[in-house]
Amino acid sequence: MTTKRLTPLIGIWLSLLTAGVHAGQDAFFDEGNQRYQDGDFDGALASYARILEEGLESGDLYYNLGNTYFKRGELGPAILYYERARRLMPADDDLLANLALARQQTDDDITPLPEFWLFRAVRWWVELVSRSALAWLAAVAYIAAAGGTVLWILKPGTPAALWARRAASTAAVVALVFGINLVVRELGIGAPQEAVVMATEADVHSAPSGDSALRIFAVHEGAKVRMGRRSADWVEIVLEDGTVGWVAADEIEPI
Repeated sequence: MTTKRLTPLIGIWLSLLTAGVHAGQDAFFDEGNQRYQDGDFDGALASYARILEEGLESGDLYYNLGNTYFKRGELGPAILYYERARRLMPADDDLLANLALARQQTDDDITPLPEFWLFRAVRWWVELVSRSALAWLAAVAYIAAAGGTVLWILKPGTPAALWARRAASTAAVVALVFGINLVVRELGIGAPQEAVVMATEADVHSAPSGDSALRIFAVHEGAKVRMGRRSADWVEIVLEDGTVGWVAADEIEPI
């Protein structure tokens, strides 16, 4: 499992900071990567944590955190960060392979229910490109549409204006399509709230109560669940095979 470099997304956020802070975050990332390569996984986590403390994120950062926790034998945090990385770079082959490897090592054998074809098609479209690439595509298309519109207005009736109008119209459609995709992804519209089990073993109850008589089964570290209703310190969960129950809120971590 190798570490990755910073993605353009974190570079965009870092560019909004001072040059010194930018260099500092790059240094923390490089330091974390070097410590990981040296086998100092505690040190790597500390370096990556300095970036998270600034409120910054990237798919590569989450991927490297997942790798580090996996090397430490902590499946819950490893899968959590792999899943967070997958939301930012859903088509990354290395990430998907490592996530699959980590999930194979969990104790629960859960067979996911088949996904309805329409939901599968929508998810494919939303996850077609990474979030950072999507932002760049939408921005470039918007600039092209604006530039073409300006040229059309300034040179009316000329052949250049005709081509500018066509280009602006095409770019506007592209910007709209990718912009909607970006908004859907950023706001999580239609996406279920998911979590990863962090406890070594979490008892699942038929009701939001710690009464042992209500215990129906247990899930283990690394299992991914969908979050439902909440009641005090309890959360209703739905497993990938459709099984429903309640677990203590402090035993899971939202993705």
